[in-house]
Amino acid sequence: MVKFLFTNCLATDNYPKTMDLNRDEIRTNLAAHLRYLSKDLGDRSIYNPKNLKAAEDYVFENLTRMGYTPRRQTFICERQEVSNVIAGDQSSQGYYILGAHFDTVYGTPGADDNASGVAVLLEVARLAKSMAPPRPWTFIGFTTEEPPNFFTPYMGSSVYARLAKKNKEKILGMLCLEMVGYYRQEPNSQSLPLSLKLMGYPTTGNFIGLVSDGRSKPLMQRLDRAIKQGCKLPTVTLAVPLGGHLLPEVRLSDHVNFWDEGYPAIMLTDTAFFRNPHYHGPGDVMENLDLDSMVELTLGLVNFLRTER
Repeated sequence: MVKFLFTNCLATDNYPKTMDLNRDEIRTNLAAHLRYLSKDLGDRSIYNPKNLKAAEDYVFENLTRMGYTPRRQTFICERQEVSNVIAGDQSSQGYYILGAHFDTVYGTPGADDNASGVAVLLEVARLAKSMAPPRPWTFIGFTTEEPPNFFTPYMGSSVYARLAKKNKEKILGMLCLEMVGYYRQEPNSQSLPLSLKLMGYPTTGNFIGLVSDGRSKPLMQRLDRAIKQGCKLPTVTLAVPLGGHLLPEVRLSDHVNFWDEGYPAIMLTDTAFFRNPHYHGPGDVMENLDLDSMVELTLGLVNFLRTER
């Protein structure tokens, strides 16, 4: 049975350091990442190798400027070299991953899908560099998430997760940022699968969704607590049995490759086509995104990095 919890994510005094971070600076940085990826580059699909490589380089160069020493995990896809970009601490004692894919569907600017996820990834990585999280964290920009590579071994996250499993790496949890920028306050701005509608899920699209499989539910609950204590963004949680196969819409991003390798993973999402009418289309532009909500999500994630032990 699918279980849910709807919680309003409100700031408290428990983590004043998170709330004291400069929201204006975070907003400016998020906007700059969105602008470069979705406007200056636009289409970052496997069919536009120049722009796909430019997006990869952008993630690599930003992480380098922050003081990380990123590396590329390179493989052949569609007869060309593509690379994941990996930075942070991959301790043999165990580590967490924050990841987002930087490619797009062919012919789309991909602001929500998924420049929004990359922008939050980079901003959390920047803030993490100066705060020394108690657990090791690795930040990954994944390549080739979108068709024609989706659900194939050529997804960047599949390449990473399969090799990690082969090498017996101890991944404590993976957080997947999949379309995290589109929010609406109007009633009935959120559509739902029938099963979730019958269960009373909210129909206003003002929340960030947290999705887990059964193994990952404790991680999701800890993440939910940290977000609601560190920011002002509503959250909705969903734990699905059987790896999400009974509700296939929850398997539509990079987290699924970690589920399938037995690692705990959470998808953070604005619910994609259940909310955003511009999904996989030319109207997926940054002007439609809610930067203030993205700032709040960034703060919530920073709070999780600070408090997860």
